[in-house]
Amino acid sequence: MPDIAGLPRGAPAALAVVRVAMAMLWVENAGWKTPGDGFGQTSPPRGLFQWTGYAVEYPVLAPYAWLVEHVVLPNFTLFGWTVLLVEAGLGAFLLAGLWTRVWALIGIGQTMAITLSVLNAPHEWRWSYFLMFMVLIVLFATAAGRYYGADGLRMGETRPVPYAFALGVASVVSTVFVDASGDWRFVAVALGLLACVAARLDRPPLTLAAGALFLVAALLVLAEMTFGFRLTGGTGSVFSVWLGLGAGLVAAARRTSVATHVKE
Repeated sequence: MPDIAGLPRGAPAALAVVRVAMAMLWVENAGWKTPGDGFGQTSPPRGLFQWTGYAVEYPVLAPYAWLVEHVVLPNFTLFGWTVLLVEAGLGAFLLAGLWTRVWALIGIGQTMAITLSVLNAPHEWRWSYFLMFMVLIVLFATAAGRYYGADGLRMGETRPVPYAFALGVASVVSTVFVDASGDWRFVAVALGLLACVAARLDRPPLTLAAGALFLVAALLVLAEMTFGFRLTGGTGSVFSVWLGLGAGLVAAARRTSVATHVKE
């Protein structure tokens, strides 16, 4: 597989942009998966429950429609949590560029499930799902996390300090682009600035601490959604972003520590 130097000019950056854009698609999708109402098990149905039910109401593949009707819908709370965690994981790890090929394959599987549920639903643009498949195939085929992502850290194709700084900036920027209400933005700004300072000072322990705090914050949001209390006001989207930023910062800190040890 060619390294960055062997790719056409601009190709690595283009792959990184495509990877992050696909990550944000999954981040946004995780945001409207709401455990508080049983993932849409209301009257009338809404959200994930409504969209999943389209597999039965407007079947695409008869065996899949049977599976949804007799297995998925009767156990929908478990299914809803599975979807939330998978889609949040897709957003997180594609954003960080970590284990990108594995998550691209998971994304292809999740896209297939979505397609079989809603392809024949009214007012759906079928090409949107085919385009999702194509983008995920490209991310898998190119191992896109190697380019400005965490997968490139161990191969020396991503520099840990600029990468960690970019993750800190991404946390601050997320306060504008992630749709959720509550006090989570203060946490995002504070931790994002901490990550930026740690990167600028080139202090791996501080970068590791920032990553660990992001992971703790992500778990706190998950606990809020699970038990119904409100502290940060974060949603599945916030959980996804913080999980990705935390994982990426931990990977950057570890790589920086290894590089420093080798120099010594």
